[in-house]
Amino acid sequence: MRQLTTLPSADSAQTLADYLLTLHIHTKVEQQSEGWAIWVRDEDQLPRARQELQEFQRNPHDARYTDSVRTAEALRREKRNLDIAYHRRQERFYSRMGAIGSAGGVTITLIVISVFVSLLSGGGLSDSSLLQALSIAPYRNVLVLLDPSRPLSEIDEGSFVVEMRSPGLEPILHGEIWRLVTPIFIHIGIWHLLFNMSWVYILGGAIERRRGRLRYLALVLVLAVVSNLAEYFLGNVVWDGSVPHFVPRPNFGGMSGVLYGLFGYVWMKARFHPELGLNIDRTNIIILMVWFFLCMTPVIHFIIGSGVANAAHAGGLIAGMLIGYVPTMWRSFPSD
Repeated sequence: MRQLTTLPSADSAQTLADYLLTLHIHTKVEQQSEGWAIWVRDEDQLPRARQELQEFQRNPHDARYTDSVRTAEALRREKRNLDIAYHRRQERFYSRMGAIGSAGGVTITLIVISVFVSLLSGGGLSDSSLLQALSIAPYRNVLVLLDPSRPLSEIDEGSFVVEMRSPGLEPILHGEIWRLVTPIFIHIGIWHLLFNMSWVYILGGAIERRRGRLRYLALVLVLAVVSNLAEYFLGNVVWDGSVPHFVPRPNFGGMSGVLYGLFGYVWMKARFHPELGLNIDRTNIIILMVWFFLCMTPVIHFIIGSGVANAAHAGGLIAGMLIGYVPTMWRSFPSD
């Protein structure tokens, strides 16, 4: 903000400020000991404001200045109305957020199950029977001798490599269909759990309140299946030189794939169907997208000491956005 000039009377200062407002030059009038100072809020508009000041000083009683009072007042009134409407929307949004816990039965159930599983499994850090039952596929780590022909006297710790053995999705084909969903309840450590549960509480609670319990539950189930399968088939990349190979990955968990799906769903509904009352502000969009891409870097692996289910994040986000947007796209097709 830069000072444009100082005028001796309040009336002349306000008249000039009103005229500048009609030109979309926003100012601030402030009383000082030597008169009334006019400040230009956007410094890029200062050269134009100085030109208008010179014109005003040559003929301050010109009709264009006196006529600008009504226009300026209308512009201020319009801005006040927009500000009031914005604050009301914000109040409604935060009131809905604050009331999520009282009505979000499905959301609370998801959180309780996740916390319960985390407690029983020691934070997901042990290969317990519970984790084996909840994983998308059972697995076990075995020691494999690198060179079976090596004499026993020469075998040491470096002679073995740990390999993961798993029957793949065969148990699901034989009826254990819960495995398509239950990995979302496995969390590795307290921070993983807290991060996911806080966003599920906010986003999931809002969807449950605005879209209904059954629709929300169906959305969670679809997002869970899509994100879990994406992580299983695409989450483990092994490079053979410059050629990538995707090796199925059974040992993963977390609700982040679902929460990114909920985020994508809310994002699309807020943009294309604001009448539903599902809103997410720009700051939270930036936070979630920055975290989305940051998780793809080695920085996160270094901080948390374990891998991140990036394929689940991507699969959930894409699925959530499609579920949120496809009805809009469908209605836009011309009917016969």
